[in-house]
Amino acid sequence: MIFASDLDQTLIFSARSKGEVEIEEMVPVELYEGRYISYMTKPAIEKLQQLADIARFVPVTTRIPDQFNRIFGIKESFRPEYVIVSNGGTILVNGQIDQDWQTFVRAAVKQHCAEHTEISSLFAKIASSHWVKSNDLCDDLFYSIVVERDQLPHEPLEELKSQLAPLGWSYSLQGRKIYLVPEKVSKGAAIQYVKEKLASSFVYAAGDSLLDESLLLAADYAISPSHGELSRFYDAHPHIQFTEAKGALASEELLDTILKHARIS
Repeated sequence: MIFASDLDQTLIFSARSKGEVEIEEMVPVELYEGRYISYMTKPAIEKLQQLADIARFVPVTTRIPDQFNRIFGIKESFRPEYVIVSNGGTILVNGQIDQDWQTFVRAAVKQHCAEHTEISSLFAKIASSHWVKSNDLCDDLFYSIVVERDQLPHEPLEELKSQLAPLGWSYSLQGRKIYLVPEKVSKGAAIQYVKEKLASSFVYAAGDSLLDESLLLAADYAISPSHGELSRFYDAHPHIQFTEAKGALASEELLDTILKHARIS
């Protein structure tokens, strides 16, 4: 049995995204440049530990390896054997890159998706320093773009989405970041690979964004926090259930829901 979960705004939260919980009541889980930037609630940590005792906990994130390694509250406290990073483009096994998966994904991207330079050129046509704060190519696979969300040019971005699809790329807006990702880089494909490696028969999954949708669809039981991009996109979903709570309290609810289901299954 596997519990595969997205991290940011699913299990861990910034001071900005935590919702109603007081920061003093939360536990720091990520250190960056000498300051804490991500937190979990104490009940969420306890519930995740209970779940990790009965299922293989597999963190799944769009973060690249170095960014994941900063989350000491996950990496060091839970020591997961498998970690899916780079939106599924890379899998770490005990901290080391799984070379078979690395080779497979990059060959699929090269065969089926447009070159990242072509995508960069399309984005450059609409980009402006007025709303684009940084633009990074992550793991030589996908773009992470920090933006001023209230300044986004919505019509040009909708046009960009329509241009990306035939090129085998997708668009996702999460908080202050736009992600441009090749379709062959997917959390769902990565968890299927890990499921086979672990010879597991059942996968629980949690995630908040459209980039998590493939992960949730690959799972046997899927849940999403109601504050996320998925909840805004779908009024209801035949496979994914949504929490009542929002913010950091949603992490407690989804963990509790999965725990109860796992214990009676």
